[in-house]
Amino acid sequence: MSWHAVDAVDDAVEATRRFLFPFSLVRWTVLALLVLLMGSTVNTNASFSFIPDAEFTLFPDGVIPEAVVAELDTALVVAIVAVVTAIGVVIAVATLTLRLVFYDALRTNEVRVWGPFRARFRQALGLFVFSTVAGIVTVLPLLLAILGVTTVGWGPIDAVSEAVAGLSGWGLAGAVLFGGLLTLGALLVVRFTYEFVVPVMVHRDLGVLAAWSRFWSTLRESWTEFLLYLVVHFFLGVGVSVAETVVFLFAGGAVLVLGGVTILIAAGILGGLSAVTGTTVGMVTLVLVVSAGVIALLLVFLPVRLVTRTYLIAYEVTTLGGVDPELAMLDPTIDPDAAGPTEGDDTSTKR
Repeated sequence: MSWHAVDAVDDAVEATRRFLFPFSLVRWTVLALLVLLMGSTVNTNASFSFIPDAEFTLFPDGVIPEAVVAELDTALVVAIVAVVTAIGVVIAVATLTLRLVFYDALRTNEVRVWGPFRARFRQALGLFVFSTVAGIVTVLPLLLAILGVTTVGWGPIDAVSEAVAGLSGWGLAGAVLFGGLLTLGALLVVRFTYEFVVPVMVHRDLGVLAAWSRFWSTLRESWTEFLLYLVVHFFLGVGVSVAETVVFLFAGGAVLVLGGVTILIAAGILGGLSAVTGTTVGMVTLVLVVSAGVIALLLVFLPVRLVTRTYLIAYEVTTLGGVDPELAMLDPTIDPDAAGPTEGDDTSTKR
């Protein structure tokens, strides 16, 4: 029996090669910026403590001092929170839109930004709302646990604290078990949303709920494939993380040595290390060295990041397409299971 989650390990390598090569500076630059701005995939390796230290309180006496509350300008606090929240929402939706743009590039094998960004913005907005709700469900057990051992002097929260404190041993154990299962389920929902539902959204041009409905039938019928996928993806993720760390440490060490030598030379010319930080010329030199080091690290790390992120995403969508061919979203020219270009084909016309 062939397992698509295993077969996709090699297929993703071929898909990545076809998508990124032959090398094009413009294409790689745009894709690297997309990878940088859209962030990485959802990290589901976080651990949560469902029962914090029982001695934890916001203040030593367990109640917020009235003087602190009185000094707060409520209108100012609300305004600041509203502005920060609005900025955060805009950034989050923009990054999600760029993620959809990257998947759109895999679907068409054309690297475009503005057109797909406008076309996918509404989908990204829905994805943001769905992810926010799922994220709240993920941390809800932890939040309730914190409220259960915290007294803040506000009736509703203190009522929750009293209710949790009044649970029996079995009741508390059941609550912890239920909270753990709820968190695990929410984490899986968030992960499958980003790794499988998003490709369905892009491929079928659907909203997040409609895409989940379509993916659910595949997940229900082939749940063992996705269980194996989680295991394989874990080891691939570890391997990718190790590779990225080794490259970053090697490049960082080289940049640090070269930067240190440059600063020592500048110090010798200017009359000592104190002159580097005590003179205008020395400060300018220091800023230039640090800036050059950061740029050098980006020039080394971003291409590596592009290759590794592309491979992991290609693995995810290739697995999905293998389990359900109707959801195969890779462009035929880069899909190893479709009629793609041969070694002698000229694919340099890709944008």
